[in-house]
This record gives sequence, structure tokens and C-alpha cells, in this order.
Amino acid sequence: MKKTILSFFLVFGFATISYSQDIIVKTDGSTIKCEIVEVSLATIKYIRNDNPNGPAYFIEKTKIAEIIYENGSRDVFNMEKPGTVNNKNKTGVSENRRGYIAITIGPAFPMGDFGSGDIQDPKAGLAKTGVQFNLVNFGYRFSKNIGIVGLWNGVAHTVEFIDEATWSYGFFLGGILITFPSQKVDFDIRLLSGFMNARLKIPTLNLEANGNTLGYDLGALVRIHLSQKTSFVLSMDYSGGKPLLKSNIGTDFTQNIENVSLTGGIAFRIK
Repeated sequence: MKKTILSFFLVFGFATISYSQDIIVKTDGSTIKCEIVEVSLATIKYIRNDNPNGPAYFIEKTKIAEIIYENGSRDVFNMEKPGTVNNKNKTGVSENRRGYIAITIGPAFPMGDFGSGDIQDPKAGLAKTGVQFNLVNFGYRFSKNIGIVGLWNGVAHTVEFIDEATWSYGFFLGGILITFPSQKVDFDIRLLSGFMNARLKIPTLNLEANGNTLGYDLGALVRIHLSQKTSFVLSMDYSGGKPLLKSNIGTDFTQNIENVSLTGGIAFRIK
């Protein structure tokens, strides 16, 4: 009888040991049933339960969410939700977003001859403070600090001393992006050139003049990240060109157009 009881406990103990196991829970949600052999600074050494006489394996700690030991204790390493990649900072903002598409609007201040109110000066544009609308404001970095930018916008100004007269012009530009990214705020410098179209319209004189030229833009942006996919954008740009405008009454003239704009809006972050 004693031998029978002893044999029962030996068999029960062996079965318990055979089915006891450690469990590695990986950051992708998968698990490994094993025996943990060694925990080092960067890796975990283990033997698989389905091959107890086989070789030892190693796994990096960065790929492990937690280890559940056979006695119920746990070691926690990277507690992201299973199935997600650990690419967020403590604020939940992704660090891997390389680009953005923004829509911004704000005042445009005419500069130089374009903003001169001297009606006796033939170079004066007589432009008042206007509005600039950046319909497409695009940037994408290929490395940590260098990328490309694109800009498509429109600007409008009223004209001093002349009722209902307006200046309107727009740019379609591309260029180089110099960026300084961080977890919460990105700072960008951009250098652009491309197509510029300008128009002067004076209804009281039945005058309309149009012209195209090479345009330019030198700008700086601050992008404040609101979430993984959105940012608040503030930008300051110096832009312009010198188009030859051909009028409908046969009088052609060149106007140097320059402005400084301050715009703000929302950006959608892209990978």
C-alpha cells in the first residue's frame, strides 16, 4: 500500500514538472512555451518545451512584452498592446512620420515697390495688406534632415486709392526641405522656386492685366504635433516674382511683387 501511494505521488510530481513551463509573450502578441535558462542585459536564453533536448535559443528583449514564469511571477519589458509596433513616444506621437500635407491661411504684407503707396511712383504697386491661402503645402524628408517640399497657393490684395481694384497672384513651386524633427515639434526651412501667375484688375477703368514669371519662396515652418496623424502649423514666408503684365488696353508693364506672409493651419502627417 505504501509503495502504491509513493508511486502515485512520484507520477503526479513528474507530470506536474512536465507540464510546468515559462511563457514568453512577444510584442507582436505571439507566445513561446519554454524553459528560461538565462536572462542577460539584452537577450533571453531559453529551451523550447516542444524540443527539450534541442539547442538553446536567444531572443532580444526589445521583442518581448513580458515573461510569465511557471510560478506565476512576471517580468515586464515592453508593454505595448500585442500586435502593435513600439514606435510611439510617451505622448503617443509617432516618431516615424516623415511627411506632411498642410492647409494654411493668414495675412500677406506687401513689401518694397509692391507695397508702396506713392501714387507718383510708376513702380509702386499700391497694394494693401492681403490674404494668402496655401491650398497645398507639402513636405517629405528622405533622411533625418533633408527632403523635398511643394507649395500651391493664392494671394489677393486690394489697391489703395482705386475702388474695387485688386491684385491677385499664385505660385506653384517645388524645392528643398531642411528639417529638424523631434517627438513634439518639427522645425522646417524651405527653399522653393517655380511658376508664378499675377493679375491686376481695375473694373472702374475696364482694365485687366495678366502675366507669368519665375516665382520664389523662402520659408520657415513650425509643426506642433497634436497626435500621431495631425499637427498644428505656423509658417512665415517671403515670396515674390517680377512678372511682365500684358493688359487688355495695350499697355504692358513690369511689376516687382514681394510679400511676407504669416499663416497657420492644420497638417496631416504621412509616413
